[in-house]
Amino acid sequence: MIMRKQALLFIIALLFSTSFLHAQTGNNTGLTTGGNPKNIGDSIFLTKPTDSIGLLRYYRDSLVTELIAYAKTFFGVPYRWAGRSRAGFDCSGFVMTMFAHIGVSLSPSAVDMSGSGRVVPDSTIRPGDILFFVNTQRYRTGIGHVALAYEVKNGDVIFIHSACNGGVRYDYLSSAYYSKHYFKAERVSIFDVP
Repeated sequence: MIMRKQALLFIIALLFSTSFLHAQTGNNTGLTTGGNPKNIGDSIFLTKPTDSIGLLRYYRDSLVTELIAYAKTFFGVPYRWAGRSRAGFDCSGFVMTMFAHIGVSLSPSAVDMSGSGRVVPDSTIRPGDILFFVNTQRYRTGIGHVALAYEVKNGDVIFIHSACNGGVRYDYLSSAYYSKHYFKAERVSIFDVP
């Protein structure tokens, strides 16, 4: 039932040139990240263009908006190793499940997920990009964590992920821990529109 409602709202949003996020929530939601109140995910309106590149960007933006809106519904779900449901997610299970919602298949492993898209320069990270982190596990080196870029505010990347110490939550790429372990960002081909 929830999936049907979300799909219906998404279609209505496309038909009436508004965002799914705005159609679903109707307003901005105040969230708390690390104890600090933040306004994340300001509603946006998408205007349907008529040229081909404009249409590709429009549909990309619609899919990104749907991806982000869906990811937001999992905020607070606990961490669970190898989890892939509302009962709990690990980091790669969360990212894989979010992309599966919009029809994109990704590997269930953070290591194997690397290479699913084109590496993008840090200065061009956009919502929907996949962020990879290295050396995050005590006795393993290499890629060990993955997250979903949620928003970029004043050059600061906010991402949503499933962390072993808090479940699905928002964090900032500029935080001491994540900036130290950040490796790269990738953009899946469906979002790689000029």
